[in-house]
Amino acid sequence: MEPARLIHASLWLLALAATIGIVMAVMRFATDKAAPVILSKAHGFLNCSALALLIYAWATVGLPKMASIALVMLLVAASGGIAVGQSWRWKRSHHAELVLFAHLSVATAGFFLLLAAPVTW
Repeated sequence: MEPARLIHASLWLLALAATIGIVMAVMRFATDKAAPVILSKAHGFLNCSALALLIYAWATVGLPKMASIALVMLLVAASGGIAVGQSWRWKRSHHAELVLFAHLSVATAGFFLLLAAPVTW
């Protein structure tokens, strides 16, 4: 496959996952209750799918340098997302908001870096 198609598919998956993530964050801070589990599972599944496509593209056909940096940033954001989910599950939320905003910031930067990656459509 062409890297442009894989990046394009990953961008759509990441955009959908970001929308779900924003809904979960609004639900968390507006009601002070955790979002439904189905939303967090869908958010994680969509992100894992996008990352799998990007890792496949990186390992087989190669990615532009900017897209490779975005992949690393998105992997860091994914680890932050796992930490946020586990901290709320274990009721240790004193640092969960800080990790959540770091997760949001790194993921957003990675998304826009991937969006700006020079590929031919």
